[in-house]
Amino acid sequence: MSKFERYKKKTETYIYPHKHCKKCGEMITEAFTYCPECYQKLKEKKKRKIFRRKEKESDQEKTTEKSFVPEEKENL
Repeated sequence: MSKFERYKKKTETYIYPHKHCKKCGEMITEAFTYCPECYQKLKEKKKRKIFRRKEKESDQEKTTEKSFVPEEKENL
């Protein structure tokens, strides 16, 4: 028996090209990075993060506006 015959595949089942989800390891097509469930979770998480960032920015704007108002009155 030659080396080639020894290490030759025993079965002829074809496994189509695929990737695995980065989060859960589920088998997905090559075009995707995450499975649909994990992708939905990531979108929700990103949406919450953006919403929190907008809240922080608006809070900072309010505090800066309040801090400038007394200074303007002092200068007048």
